[in-house]
Amino acid sequence: MTESTARPFRCQIMPRYTDLDTWRHVNNTRAYHIHQEARMQAHMHRFGPDAWFADGLCLRPQRCLTDYRQISWYGQPLEAEVTLLGCDRQQFHLRSQLYQNGELVGIQDAFIGAYDQGRWVDLPAAIHQQLQSECSAPVSRDQLPDNDYKSLASQAHNFPVRQQLTPRYADLDADSLRSEAGLARYMEQARFGGIRQLDMQGLGILIARADISYCNFRPGWHAVELASGISRIGNTSFVFTGCALDKDEVQAAANSVMVVINPQTNRPAPIPASLREQLQAWSI
Repeated sequence: MTESTARPFRCQIMPRYTDLDTWRHVNNTRAYHIHQEARMQAHMHRFGPDAWFADGLCLRPQRCLTDYRQISWYGQPLEAEVTLLGCDRQQFHLRSQLYQNGELVGIQDAFIGAYDQGRWVDLPAAIHQQLQSECSAPVSRDQLPDNDYKSLASQAHNFPVRQQLTPRYADLDADSLRSEAGLARYMEQARFGGIRQLDMQGLGILIARADISYCNFRPGWHAVELASGISRIGNTSFVFTGCALDKDEVQAAANSVMVVINPQTNRPAPIPASLREQLQAWSI
């Protein structure tokens, strides 16, 4: 991807006890939220202390690709670095990197667009000009993986794993939209709804990458339908493709790369035949 001419923004974020999961490390979706917080801190540094809210047009991610490099832990701060890598009229590209104890634990590439009354529009001129003054490089998409999972999600009624969620007040953000954080949790639940049904044969599982595309952020109180299935099976990993349906319309969709782990060595392990058969039964 294009090298940025913009100066990186840096801040420190302390994981909270409520960010931990049952494995007693920072939950992967909560790590996503920490990337989001780093982006917001960088946004306020760039556009002013009141830039965290909007009463009309909002800036929201169209796509986020999060790589989980290492586990992060409670009790030690995360050092965040956020860099503007490109900008055009439709979106801008931010990369956030999280470090703990000097080790890189996660990277997120966020492609941010302007969202207004349920649709994507061009970036406001003032925002575009400010970003262009810091980084004149265009948004580069050449090295991005395909997001063909969005077209798969259009066939979600055929996905083998289904579940319903009741939206909560906590799923709304400060602009009264369904939040990015909430939709990221929905994508986690879409894959976990399948994972919890698998007989892992004593093996563990970790997420290596989550690639989420956001279609809209409309709020609502009716049940949300989560649907998922398996779109790829490798030697030690597989891909869960999932989506959240709001009134039968895709609100968010994701590919999640899951790695099978030997708990004794904490290293990737070949997928055993019995687990492979279970995954194949959910192929989409």
